[in-house]
Amino acid sequence: MEKIIGTVPGKCRKKREKARLTLNNNPEISWHMKKSRRTYNGVHLNKKSNTQDVVEQSLTLKQYSCEKNLLNRTFLVEDKVKIIACTTANWNEIKIHGKKQDFYWEGNTIVLKAYRGKGVGRMIYEQMGRFSDRCVVGLTDAAYNIQPKIIPCFRPINPVYVYLSVNRFFLNSLYRRCLHYRRGIEDVFYPLKMAVRGMMFYRIDKLEQMSFTSDGFWQNDDIEITRDKSFFEKRFFNIYKKYVVYEGHLCGNLVCYFVVRLAHYKGFDVISLVDFRYRKKDYMSSIDKAVSEIAKINHIGFYLTLSSLKRKVFNFFPVILRTSKKLYGGTTIPHINKECSLLITSADSDLDFVYYL
Repeated sequence: MEKIIGTVPGKCRKKREKARLTLNNNPEISWHMKKSRRTYNGVHLNKKSNTQDVVEQSLTLKQYSCEKNLLNRTFLVEDKVKIIACTTANWNEIKIHGKKQDFYWEGNTIVLKAYRGKGVGRMIYEQMGRFSDRCVVGLTDAAYNIQPKIIPCFRPINPVYVYLSVNRFFLNSLYRRCLHYRRGIEDVFYPLKMAVRGMMFYRIDKLEQMSFTSDGFWQNDDIEITRDKSFFEKRFFNIYKKYVVYEGHLCGNLVCYFVVRLAHYKGFDVISLVDFRYRKKDYMSSIDKAVSEIAKINHIGFYLTLSSLKRKVFNFFPVILRTSKKLYGGTTIPHINKECSLLITSADSDLDFVYYL
């Protein structure tokens, strides 16, 4: 369903006038835009004057709200019939202190370069900020700094860290990068099963083969994002990318799972650890070892993962480095803040789609 939030008419009179935008309940607001180029929409600017011909510009903010089973909430900003900015939030479920509720992972906000710095992104943030059920991660520094100023209930959450694991095949990966060799999806071998530190990992090829917890939650944390059958179906099985799921069994009991795929990061082939959950945090070392084995079987020198799980700067067996890169995020959901142990992975938000290929 399409809903027009408002039409934003604007005039650009002074070249150095700061962009300012006030979006209240009244959709008809005036918007003064900064422009420093000598021409704007084909209108010549007099460089000896701080004034220019009045340029009328009408931007329309539209919300596309869909039925719940379509799982998204989308905002578009249009200049006449041209889309100049957008963002989308995907529906999911979260458990907060034992109570389940809906929430939306907000994706990357994209604004065409010619319209940046003119309040378009701010307009979207203000509209998204009206919802008390949103989370976002991977914000740019500018977006991270501006959101608390325009959204009173916006609070920071734990950052997502970038971890890089290196094995003995890193020189092989460097060689392939220098020659611009790039593996395809079908070039990667994923074993049917692996024995790692007393744990058996089994590859899951169909959704029907998977085992799920009764409520979709794994870790008994106070705050946890659901990982149930519907999540796996829409996120890993019924999707255009190829993901490979492994279940970890210990003494015949399901104790963890992880999801991997082939990715490309800064010209290197890498195995990406996209998602994981475990019954005990100690099982994370077995997951790391299993993913490292997949990389080594394929002579790939690196595996990469993004998660809010804060680990040591340097780990051995396998070698894992916590890089200096942090991806910041925030939420408008009550009871979630920076002190909460909310586990976020690449499978959440749109990190797996925008951070690497």
